[in-house]
Amino acid sequence: MEKRLRKHDSENDYKYYVLQIGRKYTYAGYSGLYKPISVSVTPNFFVYNEKFHNLVHNKNNFGEIIQICSKGEHQQRGSNGKTSFLPTCEVQWTTDQLRSTTVVDIKDATQDTDRDDTRDAACGITSADDEGKIATNFAKTMQGENSAERKTFPIYHYEYKYNQDINLWDKFFEEFFFRIFHNIVKTGNKVKKVIVVLNMFLPTIIKYSLCKCLIEKLDYSSISYINDLVSPLYLCNCKTCVVIDLGYLNCRALPIINGFPLYHHYTYVNNGGFYINKELRRLLKEQYLKANLNNIKNDEREKNYANSNSPYNDLHTNCNTDRDQHKEKKECTDETYDLLNTFATMHSLEETLNAIDNMSDEDIENIKVKYCYLKCEKNNYVSDKHVLYKLKNCNVVISAETRWKACEILFCKEYDQNIHSLFSTILDKLTIYESSAFYNILLVGGCSNIKGILSKIAQTFFHVVKEKKKKKKFMNNFENKVHFLFPKISPNLRQFAGASIYSKLDNLPDYGQEQIYSNLLYDHLDEDVYMMFKR
Repeated sequence: MEKRLRKHDSENDYKYYVLQIGRKYTYAGYSGLYKPISVSVTPNFFVYNEKFHNLVHNKNNFGEIIQICSKGEHQQRGSNGKTSFLPTCEVQWTTDQLRSTTVVDIKDATQDTDRDDTRDAACGITSADDEGKIATNFAKTMQGENSAERKTFPIYHYEYKYNQDINLWDKFFEEFFFRIFHNIVKTGNKVKKVIVVLNMFLPTIIKYSLCKCLIEKLDYSSISYINDLVSPLYLCNCKTCVVIDLGYLNCRALPIINGFPLYHHYTYVNNGGFYINKELRRLLKEQYLKANLNNIKNDEREKNYANSNSPYNDLHTNCNTDRDQHKEKKECTDETYDLLNTFATMHSLEETLNAIDNMSDEDIENIKVKYCYLKCEKNNYVSDKHVLYKLKNCNVVISAETRWKACEILFCKEYDQNIHSLFSTILDKLTIYESSAFYNILLVGGCSNIKGILSKIAQTFFHVVKEKKKKKKFMNNFENKVHFLFPKISPNLRQFAGASIYSKLDNLPDYGQEQIYSNLLYDHLDEDVYMMFKR
């Protein structure tokens, strides 16, 4: 198989097109090539519901920081050089509010009662939930409340954009496919066939509209489709495997034995790159708020020392100051906010937080791929280096803690949607014989490119197996037989490359106009997965 399109190659030299539509990126290219010739951002065909974003109590006591900042005892310097006081806020801010909290929210928390839903949620006002029930979203928390009563929560919820409206989906895919193929197609569409790499667990109406649009709207001769969790096996030349897709919206796992997908054991959790991006944006705001609070405390301390008139108190406080400053310097080094304190004075806090809120998805993706990683707990390897990321209007510092902490949301046990839950659920489903599918594990998807993800996945898997062995039997030497597959292709391209090899096979199923009119295409798209659950 060729690596990429050659300089003097023509599309007539390739028999088929290969099209993979992911939740974040869409790849289009020719059969026989493992690299696509076109990469596009997939338009959002889901709607994110902010009300389902819950966060349990933060170990860093970030809620207490907001409470301190919201009291009138401290001062904040504005961008105009004047000193403005933060009004006392009766609301005790909980960590549920911090994902979307800005300085404006803190200042206005007690000034206005006529607000929209977002501001009401931030101030603890009762509102109706999705089922129409009236409930207090964020109740006031009492100081000293027992933190052991924490529970796990689902972190996000999303819905498909057009639900079951096939006409809207047809228009959506027609416009999208035109943008994809406009620059790469030079010959008549009726000459070519398209191999579509499909997420078979999408609603059937979406899959059907996607395939029908290629035939009816773009006039391709026919299409053939393959499951995006099965296609990587053609790349590895392996018939028994568990394919784990660390994708944008979901982390999915599908066991395959002797080339037969066990769809009734398919498992997924609502976690992935989309949630890492959200967490990264939140942590960037959090680190600046903490740095700002540290500056406020230092200003208050210096002011108290300057106002002290007693020589004895001056001597006593100066002696303690050296010890306190040494202790605080050590703590500040541990928290790695020295550089943040320097850059916090270059722009006002509100300007910095607004810049983080307005960061494009491309910037967040660049930060995640280039600078974020998962720390190795076994070797206790953690980088202490900050990163200065340049934006158009200002520079944003990415602290050493933020770099590793953002990706931990995939494994955070305080959420019910994590990798630990993924492995636990699928191992409960598999029988002793079927568990042999884990002898080969293949990672695909964009999040598989995160530094340190492989060792963290392996560590989590063997930890779950150790827990399950107390209640469930496994084959002899099960852990010693498990190994990971490493194709020499980037994880985010393994599904596309596998489909490109699949397109070289003979007697591939064809679906054209006739199969659309007879509803054969719709029936096959519906039955390929869901008939398996009826076993």
